[in-house]
Order: sequence, then C-alpha cells, then structure tokens
Amino acid sequence: MVHLAEEYLGRTFPHKSAPAYLIFLFDGNTQSELDAIYSRVADICLENGAVDVFISDTEERLESIWKPRGEFLEAIKSSTDEMDECDVVVPRSRMADFIYFIEELRDKQGLRIMSFGHAGDGNLHVYVCRDGMAGEEYEQKLKVCMDAMYKKAHELGGEVSGEHGIGHAKAGYLLEYLSPGEAEVMRAVKTALDPKGIMNPGKVIRRCDFD
Repeated sequence: MVHLAEEYLGRTFPHKSAPAYLIFLFDGNTQSELDAIYSRVADICLENGAVDVFISDTEERLESIWKPRGEFLEAIKSSTDEMDECDVVVPRSRMADFIYFIEELRDKQGLRIMSFGHAGDGNLHVYVCRDGMAGEEYEQKLKVCMDAMYKKAHELGGEVSGEHGIGHAKAGYLLEYLSPGEAEVMRAVKTALDPKGIMNPGKVIRRCDFD
C-alpha cells in the first residue's frame, strides 16, 4: 500500500522497507505528557517485534505520513480496472491472523489483494483487484475470496461489517452469520424507528429478510 500510494501521489513516504506499518496519532496536554506516551508506546512496539519506531513531531513529517494514508483507497482505484471490498471487523488480537490469511488467499487465487485498516478497533478494508482478468474468471475468484474472508472473520470472532454498512451486495453474508437473536434485535430497532418502512426502503433490514 505504501508503494502504491507513493506512485499515486508522486511523493515519498518517510520509510518503506518494512512489510507492514502501524501509524499512531497522539494528543496530550503538555509536551512532557506526549513524550511519556511516545516512550511507552515505542517500548511496547519494540517488545512485540517492531523493526523500528519513528517519531514524527512536526507538521511536515505528519503530513508526509497521513497524506499517503488518506489516499490509500484512491491509489488502489487508480491501479486497477475493477475491485470489490471486504469490510470486516475482527478482535484486535486476531488482526494479524486475518492479514496472514489474506496473503495465503491472494497467493492461492492469483489475485492482487490490497488491505489497510484501523488497528484501534480491528476494522479491516480489503480490496480484491481485477487487474485485467477476464470478467467471468474474476467473478468466480472474487466470490471464492469473499466467501473465504467473511467466513474467516466469523471464525475469528469478528463481524461482517466494520463501518461501511451492508447495503445490497453484502446482505447475504450478514444474514448468513447473524444469530436469530441478533436478527430479532435489528428488526425490532428498525420497526421502532421506521414503522411504515419508508426510511431507506428495500435495504437489508426488512421483516422479510429474517422470516
């Protein structure tokens, strides 16, 4: 993702030799408070296998990191002719397991799969890229990938959607992995807020979806 964002923006990321990155942003009331936070987090990262820790404490350095991060999605879009997103959330302690699974799936299916997300809440954005593959072959491989990723997220104790909602395309995955009790609660909330069914009609939270 870092290399792709660099190419898209025509600018250099401060560091790009590691296989993955965690980017942290901190607030504090005083510089000494921030320094203490930096030190503690740096120790935790290094104790858990980080290659190195960099402190970006100027506006210029911050911009050099957050600008590429903010353009990850557009960078992917610009690099392929078609893509589809898997937006899942897993327990934070299982994020690495899911990412390793994505890498195995990518190699097995022969598709480019790009991912980034929010480590603070376990939310992952995974994009399966077509890259000129024949339409029918891509659709077949895409379904295999999507089925596998949603199933793996469920096995890891995660959920079908982290923050982007369900809409039409992923409704089947939600219905597959919801428990009867969860479905009933969602239906009750929808009915209470929209008894006439006029708010965003035809989407997934309908009585017929759970009958």
